[in-house]
Amino acid sequence: MRDEFQDLFSIYAPIAAAVFVIVVLVYLGIVLRFRRRRGVDRGPPPQPGDHWRWEALYAAGLAVVAALLIALTMRAVDRVDRLSASPALTVDVTAFKWQWAFSYRGQDIRVVGREGSHPLLVVPTDTTVRFTLTSRDVIHAFWIPDERFKRDAFPDRITQFDLTFDRAGHMDGVCAEFCGLDHTIMRFDVEAMPPASAIMFCSPRPIL
Repeated sequence: MRDEFQDLFSIYAPIAAAVFVIVVLVYLGIVLRFRRRRGVDRGPPPQPGDHWRWEALYAAGLAVVAALLIALTMRAVDRVDRLSASPALTVDVTAFKWQWAFSYRGQDIRVVGREGSHPLLVVPTDTTVRFTLTSRDVIHAFWIPDERFKRDAFPDRITQFDLTFDRAGHMDGVCAEFCGLDHTIMRFDVEAMPPASAIMFCSPRPIL
């Protein structure tokens, strides 16, 4: 998932920089050309439609750029939202004020956060992991910043998505939707391990 959004960013960033530079240059050019000088009569200012060819070219250029960005974004979103036909592991995620619960489907493992501790989510690397996400009370958001991935958790609604963790290591997970007074402590830990080492033995970790 991270690579999909990084590829989009590598396209958006130079286009945004180019647009910024063009706008600044055009603005400076207008200021320098039409600045007021004493004793100089420049006649009436340009009227709308005087340069319709340039205006049409400008509008067409904007339309092409916008269409390109929309197409690339929708293609990336489609790849991110696509569900695998045979995920290797399914984890049911339940958000509640102000904690998380992870249940490994098909295994007798359930990890529930409690006051003063984060729940630990252990996942295998290079493996398709299916998540089903819901909320017990209000709207929360499942966000793993290192993966650049976020999904909202709604009450009375199941959201499904697949994630593949391509590198081992520790990551932080947080709720990215303001959900009440203790929203800032609604966190979880993620430990990605090689499949052979990802033994599903999970326990809450104390907040440091």
